Amino acid sequence: MAMGRARSSRKLKQWIVDQVMSEQYPGLVWDDPNRTMFRIPWKHAGKQDFRSDEDAAIFKAWAVFKGKLRAGDKEDPPTWKTRFRCALNKSSEFEEVPGRSQLDISEPYKVYRIVPLSEQGKDTGAVRLGSRGRERERGMKRRRVKSESDREEEEEEEEEEEEEERRTGGEGKKINSPAVVVEPITLQVESVSDTTQQHSPINEIQLNFTIETTPPASLPSTALPSMLITIFYSGLEVSQRRIMGKDVKIASRLPSRNPAPGPASSVEKVWFPSAASLSNPVRSQALSRLLPFLERGVLLACNPQGLFIQRLCQGRVFWSGPGAPHHDRPNKLDRQESLVQLFDAKHFNHELEVYRMSGGQPPQFKVTLCFGEEFPDNDPVTDKLITVQVELPRARQQLEEVTSFRESVALLQDLASQSPLGEVTLNLYGIS
Repeated sequence: MAMGRARSSRKLKQWIVDQVMSEQYPGLVWDDPNRTMFRIPWKHAGKQDFRSDEDAAIFKAWAVFKGKLRAGDKEDPPTWKTRFRCALNKSSEFEEVPGRSQLDISEPYKVYRIVPLSEQGKDTGAVRLGSRGRERERGMKRRRVKSESDREEEEEEEEEEEEEERRTGGEGKKINSPAVVVEPITLQVESVSDTTQQHSPINEIQLNFTIETTPPASLPSTALPSMLITIFYSGLEVSQRRIMGKDVKIASRLPSRNPAPGPASSVEKVWFPSAASLSNPVRSQALSRLLPFLERGVLLACNPQGLFIQRLCQGRVFWSGPGAPHHDRPNKLDRQESLVQLFDAKHFNHELEVYRMSGGQPPQFKVTLCFGEEFPDNDPVTDKLITVQVELPRARQQLEEVTSFRESVALLQDLASQSPLGEVTLNLYGIS
């Protein structure tokens, strides 16, 4: 088997250093004073607050630089991100630093280290698979080209696709079908001897997968909460609750009032924290004046049809979300006995299928409530005294599965584009 060789991706390194130094991409900054490590914004494209023009800016710039994105092409942030990640992980000049990465915050990021020349090329014939640090032997069929510069460019493109396929297999992403769950756990690309590489053109790409097939297991109803409720005061998170039942009431609880005893209720309750949660005295005082008007609060109900709300309080309530009638001006909730639908599950599933088949913008699965102030308007949400974000975890899980599926399809399409026949042969080996 032909062994690999340590190769320096000079174009990638110089390009990344230039972008960090330019300070034109939000979140792309140095992580240490010596400028040996840098941060890359790493927000999931399925997040409701995902901003393609900011959170995917560096990935898009790399796609443009490599000629993978041209004028008129459809926006596809997940594919841009996959290609950029693969370019970093297949290069001997970069190494991910998981201990410094922060992926569970509102603005997640990964940290990569620029590997000194003295540390490069020690693992000839093997490739690192991201933060897991696993190494697998590899080979790659290559064409004989006219010049060294052309050959390096072709190798770079081929290795990007190979590493992209490796990472999808190595990370254990699942592709769901009605019958089985297919989980790639090993992927190898066959290689040929140096003599064959020099005299025989490539006429196919053949991949050997080792996969595990298991019958689909239905998740119990308690596996995921029905709602995830996060309360913000002036843009700062002050409370978060996982709601396991179908109904929840969000309201203020005034310490000076003792409610009369009554029959027990199965409705979960989320209380607004006190005004002391705000350190700004002006905003704290304004919050103290608003909370008494929210004593009766709002009632949320989640069922297979979607998410519904009923306003009970005197204080005004506004909202935004996928089902809002207006996205550029305030949406007010009236005090009424009937429920208002904030999220339509049937409409979400339709948009999810469109996204799975055609790409574009992923469907939203979060709703934002604003108490006491008009919303949405020209003011940023961080200027609002009280906002509540209601996330539907089951919808988020569906979107993440579809996004993983789209990444897998994009991988196979990219690999097929490397074959003169436009085909990829998959040899699947099932392990029950």
